[in-house]
Amino acid sequence: SSDALPPAAGYLISCDVPTKQYIQYLNELKSVDKKFILEDLDATHLLVKESCRTEVEQKVENWMDENVFSAIERVGENLDMS
Repeated sequence: SSDALPPAAGYLISCDVPTKQYIQYLNELKSVDKKFILEDLDATHLLVKESCRTEVEQKVENWMDENVFSAIERVGENLDMS
């Protein structure tokens, strides 16, 4: 029927501002036909293509792991263990 909802084309990402900026950066690296951000909703929400959801989530996870690790490393360097 004509009133049936179409399949979900977009995936809502809710995140903090630095994470959103990183996702926008990833989007900018893509060629025009491969960009995945459908809509920039507000400071902490993006609508991305459902087909890119896994790729975006994995890249954000890796990015967060790297940032958490480097923050811990920096803290550890200042400790005097003597």
